[in-house]
Amino acid sequence: MKEKLDYIIIGQGIAGTTIAWWLNFNKKQFYILNDEKKNTSSAAALGIYNPITGRNSVKTWNSEILLKELEKFYSKVEKKIKKKILYKKNIYRPYKNIKEANLWNEKISNSKYKNYIKSEVNNKKINGLYDELGGIITSKSGYIDVNKYILESKKYFISLGRYKKYKLNNKKILIENNKIKIKNWKTNNIIMCIGIDETKNKLFSYLPFKHVTGNSMIIKTKLKIKNIINKGISIIPLKNDLKNVGSTYGNEKNNNGLQELIDKLSKLLKIKYTIIKEKFGVRPATIDRRPFVGQHPIFDNLYILNGLGSKGISLAPFCSKELFNSIEQKNKINFEINVKRYNSKNINK
Repeated sequence: MKEKLDYIIIGQGIAGTTIAWWLNFNKKQFYILNDEKKNTSSAAALGIYNPITGRNSVKTWNSEILLKELEKFYSKVEKKIKKKILYKKNIYRPYKNIKEANLWNEKISNSKYKNYIKSEVNNKKINGLYDELGGIITSKSGYIDVNKYILESKKYFISLGRYKKYKLNNKKILIENNKIKIKNWKTNNIIMCIGIDETKNKLFSYLPFKHVTGNSMIIKTKLKIKNIINKGISIIPLKNDLKNVGSTYGNEKNNNGLQELIDKLSKLLKIKYTIIKEKFGVRPATIDRRPFVGQHPIFDNLYILNGLGSKGISLAPFCSKELFNSIEQKNKINFEINVKRYNSKNINK
């Protein structure tokens, strides 16, 4: 490669795709090198963004900023690729039990949540669902069509001559004067976005990644819904009676969650369905549930954007912006996501 680049991005999942767009928007010269591996966490992702998450249905970290950044970012991408990928949807959350109903009643009067609660449903709402206790409808949520986002972005970057299928291994990584070089490539900066495969790479292997498996599936069913349904798992309405269903969360590396997903769906869906497609991936999560964003402690041209876990679609625009501004404008990265929080603890181990 003779052209001197500003950046090389390794990997084109949600993280790699998103930082690539930031570079594109800012007119940087870059190349994406991607091994096109199957069964990635991005390929299995539902793509839901949702400010109220977790078992206790609490506001997610930095929710206001994340929401503002993601809607602005994905809308801008839509204009570039001329495809719709951002779907704003409310979430209907059927109550699991009286205790959960009471917890949501407390949230209704809590100013912290008033902007996110649209309405309460006091009795059965949807034919075909187990929702006899009613539920709550929350707003400021939706989903990104992840597969379309990644595929159409890839096509766009190929059209610009900014993408290459490439399998990186440790033999192709060269070290010279505290800088990293990739054999036969010239670049000022390298950004690693290879998901859980980072644990096999010598460059950032000291970071405490956590393997979290996820299963999802596309089903066909006559269930008529406009909102996303969430009760242990989520159901996203697509076209032609298709629904995206997921996800499971397993602390292992193997594909063992499909039956768990089917069992959970049986407790939510009353009517028949057909499985059209099964999906599986291993999420690159972290032990403190915050991403890894920033500069390598030794190699000053090497950066990472990883560890987005199950909230990749929500976190990627904000984290990419933080990384880009830290490199180009020397801004400080939010310490909660800054990779430096682990440098002093683990780099010498």
